[in-house]
Amino acid sequence: MTTSSGRLKISISLLFAFAVLHIINFTMTILENDSLVSRKNDRDELVMNGLVSSPPGGDANPYDKQKYVANTPHSTTDTVKIVAFTDLDYIPVAKWWYERMTSLGYNTHVIVVIDHEAQSHFQNINKHNYSNYYRFETKIVDPGKRRKNKVRSLWYNRILYCLTELKRGQSLLLTDVDNIFSKYEPLSQYLESNYDAIYALEGKFPPYVFKKQGFVVCGGLIFLRASNATIQIMEMLLDRCDGGTKRCDDQVEWNKLLAEVVTWNIDKSSMRNKTQDGLLQYGFEGVSSTVKGFKAKVWDRDFAWRGPFDTEYCPSEQNWVSMPGNLPFHVQQKLETVSHGVAKNIGLEKMARVILWEAFCGVNGTNRDRKQRIRDRLDKALAAFGERQSVKLQTK
Repeated sequence: MTTSSGRLKISISLLFAFAVLHIINFTMTILENDSLVSRKNDRDELVMNGLVSSPPGGDANPYDKQKYVANTPHSTTDTVKIVAFTDLDYIPVAKWWYERMTSLGYNTHVIVVIDHEAQSHFQNINKHNYSNYYRFETKIVDPGKRRKNKVRSLWYNRILYCLTELKRGQSLLLTDVDNIFSKYEPLSQYLESNYDAIYALEGKFPPYVFKKQGFVVCGGLIFLRASNATIQIMEMLLDRCDGGTKRCDDQVEWNKLLAEVVTWNIDKSSMRNKTQDGLLQYGFEGVSSTVKGFKAKVWDRDFAWRGPFDTEYCPSEQNWVSMPGNLPFHVQQKLETVSHGVAKNIGLEKMARVILWEAFCGVNGTNRDRKQRIRDRLDKALAAFGERQSVKLQTK
């Protein structure tokens, strides 16, 4: 005999599985216009397993929005270029990021592709005049023999790209494609400030820098103003990142550099800088005596949130961008199980991280703006998301 508690667990499990299926279908729909054979094979395998429907005829459009013309001129008030890098594996979440930035009202965002496969993908979409047009640039990186080599080559080339842009007078907002922006913030406010760079708080990596100063900053979200001081800092960073291999961990090198050349006005005894789980929650400023004129700022953690995915406290409605960590292992396992292993081949974890965060702590999440600990634990929040998708399917 099944108890009510057992039925509830079964219900949550089924709805959670439905949520995962929705993510797989959504991800494959994003890739619908992809002419790459490997992507087609991945979808064919999902169709054969009954996980998604057969591809519809014609030009599928997962967003149903107007076409945005490439190279849109900068706004007269926002002259900050928003830049995110992607390779073939991250294309689904890169497209999601691009559309989210567009829907929020930004018009200076661009994707930088780092391999030829991703370049061909976006060229194909733009060439065939699909309903979405992606502004993208190309900076091919050395793939090396291992994934780790390619990632570290990306980080070096990302610094080099930013330095080149800054030298030509272009201020930047550098972001990862899996950063989840929740509202429009005019970037002109940062351009018009007296800060050369603005950073987000990280967790505790690298640990030796965290131990030394009590915080570290995130390499995946940085505002960089085109100034002589910023250029000097970036040149120092590039030199450290080179090391003869043109590969590095920019998270490590950023924090080592800033710890050496910037003095921060942080008062650890102040309530303004109270901690939660050992992490500072409020921002502060810093200046450099090494690089003349360089002034930096760190955003409040709630405004530019970085932390574990299965957090106990979601960001508030004042949040601008969230950068959750990896999905909990049991969720990743479920993704792999439901997708019959295809998840690894289509960058599904990154896409799932974004969609599930939206259900858990995002704008439409069950735990949005909770001043106390979250109301719904992760499985329950994702089950609620799966139920919403089930209702939408039944009403179509």
